[in-house]
Amino acid sequence: MQGSLGAGETGVGRRAKVVPWRPDAGFIGDAVCAIGAFDGVHVGHRFLISEMIRAARQLGVAAVVVTFDVDPDELLSSHPAPRKLLINEDRINLLSRTGADYVLVVPFTRELAALRYDEFLEQVLGSFMHLRGIHVGCDFKLGYKALGTVGSMTDWGVSRGCPVKGYPLLERKGHPVTATRIRDLLGAGQVEVANCLLGRPFYVRGTVVEGRHEGSQLGFPTANVQTTMPYTPVADGVYAGWCAVDGICYPSAINAGYPPTFEGREKLCKLEPHLIGFAGDLYGRELEVSFSSWLRGPVKFPSLEALIATVKDNISWTEGHLGRCPADELGFPVREGEGLLA
Repeated sequence: MQGSLGAGETGVGRRAKVVPWRPDAGFIGDAVCAIGAFDGVHVGHRFLISEMIRAARQLGVAAVVVTFDVDPDELLSSHPAPRKLLINEDRINLLSRTGADYVLVVPFTRELAALRYDEFLEQVLGSFMHLRGIHVGCDFKLGYKALGTVGSMTDWGVSRGCPVKGYPLLERKGHPVTATRIRDLLGAGQVEVANCLLGRPFYVRGTVVEGRHEGSQLGFPTANVQTTMPYTPVADGVYAGWCAVDGICYPSAINAGYPPTFEGREKLCKLEPHLIGFAGDLYGRELEVSFSSWLRGPVKFPSLEALIATVKDNISWTEGHLGRCPADELGFPVREGEGLLA
């Protein structure tokens, strides 16, 4: 059955073939792989994957990203799992755009977690490909009791012609790039630095729900966005960013958190973007909300007039500084439309 799945596409603008793993998924022959949960698909993940692809190209074999349908922390953590940087669907979509040939998505279950690392490599991955190399982070752990370290997997691979390479964490701005560091930066409102480590603007998905209508009454209607999952929260405050409606991006001034000027009223939503240039009904529609710049922290204004003046300044700054929507960097599909600034 070698090659029965067909050749994956590689290169800029092309997508890897996403394959949900199952015992009869097919066999692709020789391959090099990178294994990980890859929450955020940040610049460290992309570097590791690019090195894996380079090694596969040198050998003339397939390049495969191996990940899981859910982050193992979501199932195994004895504490509340960390808030996520991406929903699983978007994480797999971004992995498919890294230039690999395949993204193999393994269903993560307690039964899978009970496998030893060598059983996982031989029975799960071995049913899909003949491993010619494995690339992971230096702190990677795999299998039952996390016994699959870089060292133990290296020993496993010596007699199998499968070199294992563990990469030190990529550094940016003097510190290692990790999902935990990115979460901490977002929680501190440092979205510009977080975006640098992500290699794209941080974004969330959500559905527009009924709000307080105070923005409309004050002349700047907002969309009250209920996110689709417990994303990593950004610090309360006001941001400049982009909102996509049906694939069209609009520059947006985004309030995160409950406006202290209206404290004591019903709190329906913690994310309220004002979409500049949009007119229409958004209730029940899905939005992608991305964060580009921190504008200010939460303020309890002495009067509505002071609030209105500040919000107008925030909107004006957003219009004047965002430029054109970085469509190729956002991580979700966008298309040309009236929301894109020249």
